[in-house]
Amino acid sequence: MINPGWTISRSTLGAYDPSCFALVDQGEVDIGPGEVLVESLLLSLDPTHLNWAKLDPALQYMPVREGDLMLGNGIGVVRRSRADGYEPGQVITGLWRWARYCAVDARYIRPALAEAEMPYPEQMTILSHVGRAAAGGLLAVGKAQPGDAVLVSAAAGATGAIAAQLAKNMGCRTIGIAGGAAKCRYLVEDLGLDGAIDYKEEDLDEALGRHFPEGIDLFFDNVGGLTLDAALLHMAHRCRIVMCGAISQYDASGGQQERGIRNLPMLIFREASMLGYVAGDFDGQGADLDARLLDLYRQKSLKVQTHVVPFADIPQALNLLLSGKNAGKLMARL
Repeated sequence: MINPGWTISRSTLGAYDPSCFALVDQGEVDIGPGEVLVESLLLSLDPTHLNWAKLDPALQYMPVREGDLMLGNGIGVVRRSRADGYEPGQVITGLWRWARYCAVDARYIRPALAEAEMPYPEQMTILSHVGRAAAGGLLAVGKAQPGDAVLVSAAAGATGAIAAQLAKNMGCRTIGIAGGAAKCRYLVEDLGLDGAIDYKEEDLDEALGRHFPEGIDLFFDNVGGLTLDAALLHMAHRCRIVMCGAISQYDASGGQQERGIRNLPMLIFREASMLGYVAGDFDGQGADLDARLLDLYRQKSLKVQTHVVPFADIPQALNLLLSGKNAGKLMARL
């Protein structure tokens, strides 16, 4: 194929089915005024793509319809430009479709750093929607303060790991939840967290009571479901729950979608708050959040893992997000 691209050929309601995607040759691409032609180098694969593939408007905050190329964040090279400030050969990052070549409105892109300053896979993790979701959610939504007792679910994942390190760096006592002994060791030994809970082996209620005897001040949640329900029982007074994701609810085969959240009344009794958001909420603060993350990276106070798969493997690779078998930020290389 000259210009392969992954389209959503049909909805995948219920359990995720990789065959909902079809690889189609997009042919030659024209660009209009204010657009650039980008050749994709890396494409981000995120839990939200599992929701968008259902083609349910209630689950989408970006326009993706049947027959469309999937939309996501990427890093690529400008090949042609009709936009001021962008020249052929320039490396950019931003939002475009899952294809080798795409026409992109320059409003949705920005220059990338030189690869010598930060490798592209790490940029796709730190200086992207992922880093902004972590930093914006923790700071702007969660209003983290030094001394807070912070819990982060899916803490070994792309967003959770950055949020947890930010919390620890600013003086919060930070506990992460992850699946498996290896991931829990990574949280404590490599990321420097104060503790880790293995949800596959430990009773969440008992573990949360042990790690948070005075309650959770801030819960950065990427999981929802049973994890959220357990945390609701261990909130401190005026706890803030930040809803960044709910990966346990994105696939009906996981068994949790049929179970409602039972402990919501605890929000009343603890005078607590729970607020959801999407990464795009922080576009106006993006440069400031990026600068903070870049500073921590340069100080070697921010570590990330990246998991890169071939472009042809995208549909199957999304299953890694559901099984938790991805080793850090998942992305595809062209």
